[in-house]
Amino acid sequence: MSNLAPGTRLRVLHILSGDLWAGAEAQAHTLLKNLRPLCDVSAILLNEGELANRLRADDIDVTILNEARLSSRKIFTSLRAHIRQLKPDVVHTHRQKENILGALANATTLRALCVRTVHGAPEFSGNWRTRLQRSLERWVGQHYQALFIAVSHELKDQLSIDYPGHRISTVPNGVDVAVLRAQVGPVDFRAVHPNKKHLGIIGRLVPVKRIDIFLEIAARLRQENNSDFQFHIIGDGPARPLLEGQVRDLNIGDRVTFHGHRDDIPSIIAALDAVLICSDHEGLPMVALETLALDTLLIAHNIGGLSELADYNTALLTRPNSPASYYKTLTGIADFSLATENFSHHAKKNSEQTMALYSAMTAGP
Repeated sequence: MSNLAPGTRLRVLHILSGDLWAGAEAQAHTLLKNLRPLCDVSAILLNEGELANRLRADDIDVTILNEARLSSRKIFTSLRAHIRQLKPDVVHTHRQKENILGALANATTLRALCVRTVHGAPEFSGNWRTRLQRSLERWVGQHYQALFIAVSHELKDQLSIDYPGHRISTVPNGVDVAVLRAQVGPVDFRAVHPNKKHLGIIGRLVPVKRIDIFLEIAARLRQENNSDFQFHIIGDGPARPLLEGQVRDLNIGDRVTFHGHRDDIPSIIAALDAVLICSDHEGLPMVALETLALDTLLIAHNIGGLSELADYNTALLTRPNSPASYYKTLTGIADFSLATENFSHHAKKNSEQTMALYSAMTAGP
């Protein structure tokens, strides 16, 4: 590990997938952008995409090792070469494949401080191959990664089962409120139903997000002859055909709109009356923080890092994770126009806490 001379800037290399644009990628982008004034930061991504484009726009050096064309062995070899060339003081990895390959490449070359951010719990139990990969990831972490950053206290508790507590720190996600608000513009859907309340769910269409519950809420309102709400699904994923079938079966097609992937998420959040998060589990979702930062009501399952948002006046947390529970919360809201008070999950704070961990761990004895 490094023992830098006073005034020397740390060199930090992040290793990420970049295949999707979801919460982990949004947080990684925010972190790297805000670390840039504090250290010399660069990134190796395994895919071209939105994350790569945004990092380049922020003048962050990006190297692509395209996993669609390169085998894991070739990626590992290339990572070792890049680490030797860049000579980072910190190697910071995100997600399973990147954790394994990045930590091993570092351990067999420079042996810089190796850090892992854990953005959320595993989504599926998986087959034998998935379980084997998780076991390897755990072994690599135990032997070759010195620091684990959890985005919520619940994740820290989960990590403490496998890793010593002194190697785990909690650094909550953060958003750049001024940048977020500057991105807000007009959207089209409110004009179609100007007198209704608009509810949205935003994210990948995968089972863990429980968009089926979101649709059951719409069905419950129809059963009660309540036509005050329109439902918006923003995002795409493998579960979309099943969800579209559920909409047909529930006869709620006039109340639900699938928007697919959108690039104007801040505008959509600002235009909604409430954002719902019905996930079975979460770390600390960026969409939740963006919702609160834009003064939109958040209605969410009281679980994981979401539970840590309970003190916000515009966060309504519910349990159990059932349509009836959300229905009760929704129909009990007297005012959808509240502004969030004392918002504290700022990107600058997140990057400063991360930088402080880097500095402490590389300071030497």
